[in-house]
Amino acid sequence: MSSALAYNLRRWVSSPDIAIDLGTANTRLYAYGRGMIAEEPSIVSVKPETGAIEAVGVKAARLAQTNSNHVSVSPLHSGVVADVEAATSLLQSLISRARRFGLLKPRALACTPTDACEEERAALVEATRRAGASSVVIVPEPLAAAIGAGLDITLPYAQMLVDIGDGVTDIAVIRSSTLIRTSAARTACGDLHNSVSQRIAFRYGVLLYPREAERLTHLIGASLPDSEEEDFYIAFGTDMLTGDHTSVCVSSLDMIEAIEPVLESIIEAIHNTVRDLEPKTSCEVIENGICLTGGGANLRGIKTRLSKATSLDIHIPPDPMRSVINGARQMLKVGVKTDMWRN
Repeated sequence: MSSALAYNLRRWVSSPDIAIDLGTANTRLYAYGRGMIAEEPSIVSVKPETGAIEAVGVKAARLAQTNSNHVSVSPLHSGVVADVEAATSLLQSLISRARRFGLLKPRALACTPTDACEEERAALVEATRRAGASSVVIVPEPLAAAIGAGLDITLPYAQMLVDIGDGVTDIAVIRSSTLIRTSAARTACGDLHNSVSQRIAFRYGVLLYPREAERLTHLIGASLPDSEEEDFYIAFGTDMLTGDHTSVCVSSLDMIEAIEPVLESIIEAIHNTVRDLEPKTSCEVIENGICLTGGGANLRGIKTRLSKATSLDIHIPPDPMRSVINGARQMLKVGVKTDMWRN
C-alpha cells in the first residue's frame, strides 16, 4: 500500500487530529479540518455527596454561580495538570465533540509550560489519552504562541516571546526554530485576580464572584499610578457573614495595593531573563523587541510598563489570548503532513 493511500485511508476511518491548549483558566480545542471546537473555562463541577462529575466547562461555571450544592474543581494549577481525574473529565467532554464516525481515536498535540517537570508532562499525556486520544505530542507553549503570534521562528536570529497566562508567565528566546533560552514564573494573571479577591474579602467582607475579580484587575490595569487620586468601583459578590448576594464600593487605591506586588513579580521575572542573556543574543533581542502574548497582554498599560522595565519595544499580536492555540493548530498541520507523532 502506498504512503499516500495509507494516509488517506487513515483520514477516512479516524476522527480528526486535534490541538489542545489546556490552560489554568480556559481550555481551547481545535480539530483539523473542522476549526475551533471548544473554548471553555477549565472547571469541573462535582457533587460533594457522591464525588460524581456533574458538568464541565461553561455548564460547570454556571453551576458554581447558581448552585451551592456543587463543588467546583480546577484541574490545573499554575499552568500544569494538578488533578488527572478532573482534567480527564474536562477533556473527554470536549474531545467527544471533535469525534465523528471514525473508527480510530484522534491524535492530539498538547501544549505545556517550558518549566513543566517530567511528572507534570506525564500527567497531561495521561489525562489526554484517558480522555480519548490515541497518541499525544507535547510542545512548549511559547513555541506555539510564537507561531500563533505570526513570528517566523525559522529565522537565524534571536526573537523573544513572553506569554503571560492565567497560571504561568512563560518566557522564551527562539532562534532557528529552537528554544535557546527559557524561563518561567508560576505567577501570572490568576495571581492578580486572587490578590484582588483576597483584599476585598479582608477589607470589605465580600467574596467576589470570579469574573468580578478579573474585571476589577483589568479596570486597574498595569499602569504605574501617577497620582494619589482615588477612584471607586462597584463590584458584586457574596456577603461572607450572611451568604447573601451583595454589592460593594471598592477603592482604586486598595486594588493598586493588592495588584502591584504580583505585577512587580511578573515584571521582575521578565527583566531578569533579559538582563541575563548572552551579549550576542541580547543584541538580537534588543533589535527585535519582545512579543507579548496571553491574557496578560490585554492588561491596560502593560505594554508601556514592560517597555520601561526592559528598555525594549513590546509588540502585541492582534489576538494574544489565542496565540497558543492558533500556533498549535498550525503545528498540527505540519504534524499531520509529516506524521510526527509519538504514543
